[in-house]
Amino acid sequence: MNKKRSYRVFGGILACALAALACGLQIDLGQTTTAPTQEPFQLPTGIPPATAASLPTNPPEPPVQDTAAPQPTVENAITEESSEVAAEVQDYYQKGYLPFQNGQLYKLDDFSRTTPSLQVFEFKRTGQDAQDFALWADIELDSRGSTTYPNYTGCGFAYRVQGNNGGYTAILTNSAVRMGYCKGGMYQCELFGTTFGTGEVDVSNKTKTKFSLVVNKDAAYVLVDDLLVGQYTLFTTKLLGMGEIYYGVVSNLNADYWTSCNISNVRVWESNP
Repeated sequence: MNKKRSYRVFGGILACALAALACGLQIDLGQTTTAPTQEPFQLPTGIPPATAASLPTNPPEPPVQDTAAPQPTVENAITEESSEVAAEVQDYYQKGYLPFQNGQLYKLDDFSRTTPSLQVFEFKRTGQDAQDFALWADIELDSRGSTTYPNYTGCGFAYRVQGNNGGYTAILTNSAVRMGYCKGGMYQCELFGTTFGTGEVDVSNKTKTKFSLVVNKDAAYVLVDDLLVGQYTLFTTKLLGMGEIYYGVVSNLNADYWTSCNISNVRVWESNP
């Protein structure tokens, strides 16, 4: 009897142990319905986030064109070009030749015509526009035949040319400066007389001459070797605005008078407020 009882007690203890072991296995195998929690994903600290490369804000450089490039203003020209430009601009302004002392300085390409022109009036574009301005250049003439009006030959500039249909001319010859107006595609040209001065000069062939042209509204002034040789009155009702500057040669090969010339050191001061 006691032996049977001891078996029952031992069997009860063994059943409880197996039940507890079974419960432990159920927990260890992860067979619960509750999912484990996860920490939120974070970027590592101390590393800056990547950014898109910024593109240049300035537009790309335009292709190089055969036009005059802007040069320094008169303040820079005192040290970079010469003090002569600043002094002459101030002098022209004080004399009333220029409407404003402020402005912008441009340097143009050289021009050369060494063979006789087949046209009476031959012009070449510079790409430089101006309205009121001062222009300086070194001109070297080499004329053949007549140089007196109306059969004159020389070289210089056309200015305020608008649409290649009309503009003014300032041509240096051995004996005079010829100021005129051209129309009809710059083929039909006539001359102005001087308002002040004679316009006469004495320029030798194959000699560099300093030629200065100043334009202010309806007036033009020409200086040769820094001496005023003529003041001219332009139209008061047309060709007062912006126009292009041309190189100009006047010859008549059929009449045996023509000029070869070299124009160098060309500078243009555009006068503006």
